[in-house]
Amino acid sequence: MLCINPPSLAAHRYFRSIDVDETREKVSKVYCSHRLDPIGGTGRLDAWQNSLALDRISVGMMSYGAEVEIDPGCLEDFYLLMLPVAGSATITSEGKSFRADRATATLLNPTDPVRMVWDQACTKAMVRIERDALEQQLAILLDKPIRAPVRFATTMPMEGTVAIWWQYVAALMGELDRTTPARATTRQLEALLLTNLLETQPHNYSEALQRGGCAIAPRHVRLVERYIEDHADEPIDMARLVAVSGVSSRTLFEGFQRFRDISPMAYLRLTRLRRVHEELTSAPLPLGVADVASRWGFYELGRFAGQYRSLFGETPSETLRRRAS
Repeated sequence: MLCINPPSLAAHRYFRSIDVDETREKVSKVYCSHRLDPIGGTGRLDAWQNSLALDRISVGMMSYGAEVEIDPGCLEDFYLLMLPVAGSATITSEGKSFRADRATATLLNPTDPVRMVWDQACTKAMVRIERDALEQQLAILLDKPIRAPVRFATTMPMEGTVAIWWQYVAALMGELDRTTPARATTRQLEALLLTNLLETQPHNYSEALQRGGCAIAPRHVRLVERYIEDHADEPIDMARLVAVSGVSSRTLFEGFQRFRDISPMAYLRLTRLRRVHEELTSAPLPLGVADVASRWGFYELGRFAGQYRSLFGETPSETLRRRAS
């Protein structure tokens, strides 16, 4: 077992409290509504939380300072990954209970009811991943829409690639303790964490990813991916991507086909479609589909709508209507 020691994120203190109701209210704002009950004590806590929200993920450290039972039900719109760095917790999900400690992290799925008991010494590193963000990243890797929710294995034994993933988290938290990265850098770090999680932790699409040959891509593929993520709203052609990659067009194309099962320009299209979807689901209303599409380089609206529906399972106008309902 590899021992991971994430920094405390002391530069991002969120709250400290001895009051149960105040603690419940504060934690609910970061995660979700839940029941919080101290066990067998005075009803007082010594709770604290340090937390920072990025674009698509949030990282934090927290402790209740007392033995507590937490019942959030279903998380619904986010995944929650937790690694005890002190103490332990008992997690109950789908009728099964297991112990979480420094040797075993946990990953809670949005659709599974969950209940937790943290012991008095329990302190956890926590990563919240937005459900839409993870599903969109998986859709990009598979180059097809996600028809069913991504369901991960709940336990994460701290060995091999799982421990390496948590090392990435610890490194990110250390960087955030020192400085606030630029938005482009943040997106790159988030994409790295999402992709590595999908390639590391078993889930119901793991076999499909393996069939797609989704291994760690060579440097020239990752360079182009980062460039596309950072410049998706700008005019980009194949010649520009070849220049960014530093290799020939044939080598670049073959690299994307082998490691992403997709061409570089198709990757650009999927990235732009994801950005349109993000804007339609989160930007302030009112919004016009044509305006959003053209902002991300889509001018043939009929073809764009078909591509969007193929990826997200609904038309852009349906996305807007669902949001307004």
